[in-house]
Amino acid sequence: MSSSTVILDPTDERDPIGRQLATRSGRLRGPVGIVDISKPRGDVFCDELEILLRSRAHDLEVVRLRKPTYTKPAPADVRDEVAKRCKAVIQALAD
Repeated sequence: MSSSTVILDPTDERDPIGRQLATRSGRLRGPVGIVDISKPRGDVFCDELEILLRSRAHDLEVVRLRKPTYTKPAPADVRDEVAKRCKAVIQALAD
């Protein structure tokens, strides 16, 4: 049986563009950043995401970061901290 991954792009692509997934090593290596963009209840989602990651990779280092507001891009200090401290990043939101 073959499996495939479908990624939905929220932009308006009348003619979808095919994209290749980045090569994966097969193992998630940290530190992994979880960036809460400050939407309501985003912290609850990020908490659950962290629990899930830690349950699957007990030795994984997780770095929690938060944007001051979801209405603007992340400020330079947050972007710099992500770049300095994280090998992978999950940017999370919830409503």
